[in-house]
Amino acid sequence: MSEPHPSPFPTALILDTSFLRTLGGTDSDPYQTFMQYVKTEGIELYLSRGVVEELTEQHGYISVDWVDRADTTDWITLADEVQPGVRVHDGPRAGEVMDQVHERLATFEQVDPDELRKTDSELPAVAVMLLGSTSHDSIGVLMDDRNAEKAITGVIENTHYEGRIRILDIWTAIEHMESRL
Repeated sequence: MSEPHPSPFPTALILDTSFLRTLGGTDSDPYQTFMQYVKTEGIELYLSRGVVEELTEQHGYISVDWVDRADTTDWITLADEVQPGVRVHDGPRAGEVMDQVHERLATFEQVDPDELRKTDSELPAVAVMLLGSTSHDSIGVLMDDRNAEKAITGVIENTHYEGRIRILDIWTAIEHMESRL
């Protein structure tokens, strides 16, 4: 599950569609808190390819156009496509992490893995790539999906990525941000 105490807060965050949907539009207090914290602390934000695809499909349902912001601002970045062979030190390869999370999530959701989108499974694989290609010590994955949180946490436990890939639910993250502003 997500971490109860997110300190120290990661300096890079991968945003899940569930997080962005729950965060709300520009008029919501959580959105305002999130944006103020990100800009004040210089947090780097990333969108995975799968999240971009979901956001494009749900364009009318999410009030902020995050894909457009990624194209037009320097504080949010579209992550590269997952490179399955990337690994950091002795941690599992990005593709192995993605496949294991996908299998666990399919079990939790009680659905055939072939029918389940890989968006949530892709998030920790993107985190592996960022750990290997940036100077960040830890990468946060912000989401609002208990099954995905549980699947990701179960895969990264007892690996090199435990403590480096940090799964944070929206309300824990927002509460932390509010306490720091």
